[in-house]
Amino acid sequence: MKLLAPAKLNLFLRVLRRRADGYHDLETLFQKISLCDEVHLEKASGITLEVEGEAPSGRENLCFLAAERYLSRAAIEAGVFIRLVKRIPSGTGLGGASSDAAAVLKGLARLYPGHLPESELFEMGRSLGADVPFFLSSYSTALGKGIGEKLTPWPTLPAWYLVVVPPFRISTAWAYQNLRLTKERSPLNYGPENFSWGKKLVNDFKRLVFEKYPELEELEGALREARALNAGLSGSGSALFGVFETEREARRAKEALIKRFPAYQFFVVTNYSPEEEKLCSSIT
Repeated sequence: MKLLAPAKLNLFLRVLRRRADGYHDLETLFQKISLCDEVHLEKASGITLEVEGEAPSGRENLCFLAAERYLSRAAIEAGVFIRLVKRIPSGTGLGGASSDAAAVLKGLARLYPGHLPESELFEMGRSLGADVPFFLSSYSTALGKGIGEKLTPWPTLPAWYLVVVPPFRISTAWAYQNLRLTKERSPLNYGPENFSWGKKLVNDFKRLVFEKYPELEELEGALREARALNAGLSGSGSALFGVFETEREARRAKEALIKRFPAYQFFVVTNYSPEEEKLCSSIT
């Protein structure tokens, strides 16, 4: 079986409060994009993980943990061989590890059907990471509340994105530990009926991250100079994205920015549709 594991952008992100359990309540707009890892699964004895690209192996990888928890909870004595092909850079706020874990859970539910209800799959996903339920969902775009697991479908705005990844990574734990929360939280006036690329793409991590890495502020300015409709930081970083109407405009911006930021990675992508996964997933 082959599955695609798409990356995500946070089109906006508010951190509302720290909870008693140590997590934070959020309000964020998730968008799946067409930058994807590949997850290949095959029935086997025990759990084996083979990684192609930059990602940990063994139990340090969420794919391994996802398989371990699924097989244990479903009381399946057989195992799985997993081959993970990494294309989504880690530590960039693009959700690659969470998406990979979700792909493993979905894939195992197809390899070993009838063992667990969908609700239990989502509960298991939440235990692996706050973003995993979004990747388990069929939504291309969704409003996330709670720690990100309470999902409401949202209209998908047509767009092409230039995703830019700097040569450094940002620890999510560091970002939350150093985030300066304020008591007064003015509500975002964003709703499905009035959201547009003209709205400010608020991200509460932006000030903290830009203070530590001022080159990212320069990069955001360069995206706007390249005629992006808007630009923002995904998650706690380090990836930034610019929004464009057409693929041609996004590629033109990429060529201009490569000269200024030669050490950075650039990805021209669009919105990811769950239909792509249906076309690309197969059992042989």
